[in-house]
Amino acid sequence: MYKPHHYFWSLVFSLFFAFLLVSGISYLVSVNAFGRSVSMPDFFLMALAVWRLTRLVTYDAIMKFFREMFEGAQPGSFRGTLHALINCPWCTGLWFGFFVVFFYFATPYAWPVLLILAVSAVGSFFQVLSNLVGWSAEAKKREVLGHDNSASTCG
Repeated sequence: MYKPHHYFWSLVFSLFFAFLLVSGISYLVSVNAFGRSVSMPDFFLMALAVWRLTRLVTYDAIMKFFREMFEGAQPGSFRGTLHALINCPWCTGLWFGFFVVFFYFATPYAWPVLLILAVSAVGSFFQVLSNLVGWSAEAKKREVLGHDNSASTCG
């Protein structure tokens, strides 16, 4: 059932995001920060940085304490809406996308941070890929040996 008061804070956060977006663009235009274009390598580094930040806040163990601060909150409340936002990778990705692009244009000091986040993202991709290869090898070994789980590929 539709309850308008459940969407109040979603509307507030959406308007706040729109305000930040317009203010950020206005600031960047006022300081002529859009005088350069984004190269493809920079675009991919920013995309990786956004992915890493999104993953960090939405899934990673190091930020679990932050996500838990909003657990159990009433849906539609300020805290409940924050809980929904930080647990939604599409929502956090949009917010981090804004911040990464803003700081990319606003200051050269953002570059080392973005680079570290991008390198971390690539490392995460390698870890996931190696897990998939390992799981695939284990599954194929089980097929060949029969479903005996006592043997592993390491021993």
